[in-house]
Amino acid sequence: MVEARGDDEETSGYAEAVRLDPANQDALRSYAQYLLSHTDFRGALPLLLHLTKLAGTDKDTGNLVRALIGCGRGEDALAILKGQGGIQPFLPEYIEALLQVQDFRAAAEHAHSAWESTRDPAMLRTSLDALARYDTGRALEAYASILKDRPDDPLFFDYVHALHSAGRPRDALKAVFDLLAICPANPEYRLAECDLLGATGDTARALERYEHLVQDELAAKSDMVMLGRIIGGYRRFLIRTLPADEAERHLLDTVSRDLNVASLLETARFYEETGNPAMARSWYYRAYRADFLSGGLDYALFLAANGEERECEKVMIYILSNVRKGSDLVRVAALIVEGSGRMHTMKRLMDLLIRKLEDRTESLSTEEKELLANAFFHSAANALATADYPACKYFCLRGIDALPAHPKTLPMEDYLALLVRCKEHALVDCPVLPAHQPAEKPGTAPAGSMVTEQLGLTEQEQKIVAFLRHHRKASEMELRTLLGTRRIAGVVNRLVQKAASQGIGLIAKKGMGEDGEIYEYCGS
Repeated sequence: MVEARGDDEETSGYAEAVRLDPANQDALRSYAQYLLSHTDFRGALPLLLHLTKLAGTDKDTGNLVRALIGCGRGEDALAILKGQGGIQPFLPEYIEALLQVQDFRAAAEHAHSAWESTRDPAMLRTSLDALARYDTGRALEAYASILKDRPDDPLFFDYVHALHSAGRPRDALKAVFDLLAICPANPEYRLAECDLLGATGDTARALERYEHLVQDELAAKSDMVMLGRIIGGYRRFLIRTLPADEAERHLLDTVSRDLNVASLLETARFYEETGNPAMARSWYYRAYRADFLSGGLDYALFLAANGEERECEKVMIYILSNVRKGSDLVRVAALIVEGSGRMHTMKRLMDLLIRKLEDRTESLSTEEKELLANAFFHSAANALATADYPACKYFCLRGIDALPAHPKTLPMEDYLALLVRCKEHALVDCPVLPAHQPAEKPGTAPAGSMVTEQLGLTEQEQKIVAFLRHHRKASEMELRTLLGTRRIAGVVNRLVQKAASQGIGLIAKKGMGEDGEIYEYCGS
């Protein structure tokens, strides 16, 4: 049933299955596999460590090693593999772990052996890349020798990069010409040709090739990320090689007439880098109007960098209010809490970010949980700066609760240090968590408007309370239909937290059913 749901709340379904039966190896494997398939290595790691203690099959070991490598723990992965008695079943993982700990010689040797036995092109590329890390001369000779017999496109492009990295741009350019004779239309290879023509001083031919490439890709628009890279390379070439007025004319004629977001952003960056902030602001604004997400984030960064923090906050609130996809929310949240600017000091923006992430509490990935924890940490620091000590303590405790195991950027100690400072500065240290009352039955919810007034319920929360009061019990699917949204778990969680903070038992979770989580009304 969980696999058939096919939405963000798959995560909560798997987690609930494991919570209800932590010894169920099938549930543990399914959840771990789901997390690995979504590259949530940190989330999968505790499950796989537990699985290897329970069973320790070869597949479990391989998945554990992949998770450790994904978490940047290559040494731990190698320790596990060396204890297996034989690395052959785990050879790709073993080579990847060797690369991660920078044992390039061993990685090259094992990858070359794998290539000779399997003829897997990926192993050949890995062996030559690892060889180039410690013996560039031998690697370049090997590339040239192999490419005479098998002119493989990706391997040829690796050779181009190796030559350029070795300080041989003219040889790299010759290799690119040979590569383009095989694949003349590949935009990646054509961009490398343009860059290398510029690097070798052939500016006239570089300009011609850049402009043909830009025009072709603007006409195709088959890959907007690649288009942005191409126009970005062209912009940097113009600034580096031509007088400012001539560079501007070429950019406007070649790029700026096509009003797609990549062209608009690169035009804005051109004016920003050539010292014309007024024109840069105008073009960034056009990019924002063309694409509120991709254009808006760069526009907001420009505003913040130029002291327009109020306008920056307005733009970011608009973006955050309108993102729908989880990946887009992660992108925006990361810019706010991990960026180099001061967006994390904007209270309205931080409050909205926390609400948006909490709406997805049940389905957050490990990365998203850490972003939420970061948001709580910044909110706590902001509260401390304004001497709001209860809020500082509250945000610290919420952040500790949200922080995942194996955090990347925010150790638990940072919260504790903030709590210590908060308690040292507070003249009166009042508790911020509701007191436990074991002797009494949980308070029942007052009726109707009294609940709304006492708990400050939103319109959605009022609808849920009224529906459950009338029906006594409802499934997650029924509440989705009631509110017209899939984000029921987050709404109910906030409602339960509000009630608990007032000592009121309002809604209880009764496990999973065919239509998702079951909720029961506990009030009068």
